[in-house]
Amino acid sequence: MPTLLYACTLFLSSALLFAVQPMISKMVLPLLGGSPGVWNACMCFFQAGLLAGYAYAHLLARRLAWTTQAALHAALLLLAFLFLPPALGQATPPAGGSPVGWLLGLLAVGIGLPFFVLSATAPLVQHWFSRTRHPDARNPYFLYAASNAGSLLALLGYPLLVEPLWDLGQQSLAWSAGFVLLALALAGCFAAARRQRAEVSGQPADDTSAAAVSNRQRLLWLALSFLPSSLLLGVTTFITTDLASTPLLWVIPLALYLTTFIFVFARRPLLRHEWMRRALPHLLILIALLSLLHIASVWLLALHLAGFFAIAMVSHGELAARRPHAAHLTEFYLFMSLGGVLGGIFNALLAPAVFSGVYEYPLMLAASCLLAGTPAAGGRRALALDGLLPALLLGVLVLLATGSDALRSLLAQGGRGGIVIAVLAFAALAALLLSFSSRPLRFALGISACLAFAAVRQAQGALETERSFFGIYKVIPVDQGRKVALLHGTTAHGVAGQEPGQARQPMSYYAEQGPFGQLLRSDTVRGFRHIGVVGLGVGSLACYAAPGQSWTFHEIDPLVERLARDRRHFRFLEECGQQAAIRIGDARLTLEQVPDGGYDLLVLDAYSSDSIPLHLMSREALALYLRKLSPRGLLAFHVSNRHLDLMPVLARLAGDAGLSGLQQHFRPDEALRRQGEAMATDAVLLSRRRANLAFLQADAAWQPLAPAPGTPLWTDSYSNILGVIRWR
Repeated sequence: MPTLLYACTLFLSSALLFAVQPMISKMVLPLLGGSPGVWNACMCFFQAGLLAGYAYAHLLARRLAWTTQAALHAALLLLAFLFLPPALGQATPPAGGSPVGWLLGLLAVGIGLPFFVLSATAPLVQHWFSRTRHPDARNPYFLYAASNAGSLLALLGYPLLVEPLWDLGQQSLAWSAGFVLLALALAGCFAAARRQRAEVSGQPADDTSAAAVSNRQRLLWLALSFLPSSLLLGVTTFITTDLASTPLLWVIPLALYLTTFIFVFARRPLLRHEWMRRALPHLLILIALLSLLHIASVWLLALHLAGFFAIAMVSHGELAARRPHAAHLTEFYLFMSLGGVLGGIFNALLAPAVFSGVYEYPLMLAASCLLAGTPAAGGRRALALDGLLPALLLGVLVLLATGSDALRSLLAQGGRGGIVIAVLAFAALAALLLSFSSRPLRFALGISACLAFAAVRQAQGALETERSFFGIYKVIPVDQGRKVALLHGTTAHGVAGQEPGQARQPMSYYAEQGPFGQLLRSDTVRGFRHIGVVGLGVGSLACYAAPGQSWTFHEIDPLVERLARDRRHFRFLEECGQQAAIRIGDARLTLEQVPDGGYDLLVLDAYSSDSIPLHLMSREALALYLRKLSPRGLLAFHVSNRHLDLMPVLARLAGDAGLSGLQQHFRPDEALRRQGEAMATDAVLLSRRRANLAFLQADAAWQPLAPAPGTPLWTDSYSNILGVIRWR
């Protein structure tokens, strides 16, 4: 019975610890938007909080008797009640620059102490258990599996059950009730430990049998925890750059990460360590070879997640195999947490400042090759081959890429001959890399050669690559260099023609033939005086400005403005938007500074990685937009999206606010689409009065906005991403 009590307490503690992460991150969305960088910064804070809790637990275990430990921890637990229920308030992020420091401070004040107390609970309770007379006290690490099971359940339960059923206020209250229940469970653990205590003067009776921990062991603990922690954020950025940055997708890599802890620390591991070590080279080889093809597929994302899972299983399996005597339990967890924090700092803070692309991810993939085998013996000749053979492999890749015109023509034409050559080439590369896997250094350098070659080839296709807190942007040539496009992930934020006479011609979503061209070229809108746009892109819409109009763009990322003003690629602002104002900051905040009734038209065209930020599509956001509109004002939403169907959400919001609406699903002809001059575009137009929309109602392309009575109403505290995913 005491074992079950300890396990349930750790389960609840970890469930609370990890349920609060997506909940608090969602509270941040109205402040900073839905960028992958928001999640990475939050993860950095949570890992630092975990480290602080583990350090506190280690100091208590080393310096104080168990009764004093329990008393001090109980006092902090009661003090944390003052910060319940969790909330972030109405803080305002700084305009311009990176908001990382501001965000970390906000999280520390809002949830810091409760999170700190929860972080310390797991190592402290396991430490207390190890000091009892229980038969399993010498090996309490199985309780770590129960702890991570709670974490996993919380993370999976949040997007599947909690988020669809409760708003943030209800979630916060439920989480607070769980915190109170944990306090009662900890009191039960203390009572059980007191009945079974095996301490004398605060020190365990068997400390003398514990082997000393060497610095080499500590460094191994750091390295083995650093690698999967860095890859956790790396693979998260990889998948959320192309998909919506929401708790649903953030949770998947973290859930896999926690699952590995459950498996490796279980009394009877479900997946044997040796199996994972054998599978790891094959997965890494597949990832490396497919990276050479530059394809985007959901199956490729699954492969990367499988590779991440295997790496984490092997890394954490090595940690489990190297776990120390129970006397050093808190120190072991402290160094594991420190490695995790360093991995988070590397990805969330250092990498965006150093790398223009997500290069930290392939770097850690290459480093994981060192786990694939055991260091092989060999003299200078073997060591020389470890460097020479991967260099030759890189040379072969370069030769294939710059080979004869006949070879390139054959591969480009496809057909049976091209397919046979491609299959044979990839089979030969796979066999060569597999032969490297028995020597970790050679294997790491071989995989590095493939990943580096793929990265260089991909970078060569870009005219410019820039990175900010809000994502990675690329300027690439399209239509054989006759046009350039600004990409965020794989989503086009704008296209500009490079031929004479095209400097003022809006393209892609904003073409004259599309819904925004129809709207902005209409006599009604050309008669408006003040127009606002949320989301700058490359400034295409500025070229619809009529004489006498005042245009204001609201853009969250200063880097986007700099790219849009780079006259080497985009000239919309130079040619058409010299009088346009650009306000940097989150639109919810910068719009507050606009006088009520200040806009005749407000265009909502802000999205990150093919997704309009969720906090810009809520009841509160719509109320703000309406306040800023004149009586005859219009709201125009751009909701083109490959993964989310946002039309029903807007229809529900419009119905709640009593608005009239029109919608258009524009599909250009093949010639326009192929040349990049026009793209499939979904748009919604809303107004307080139906008469304000009369100038478009005669156009058959615009249809009345279909009602969506069964769609839940989205607010700042409630959204259901599962309900709008296109399951196809």
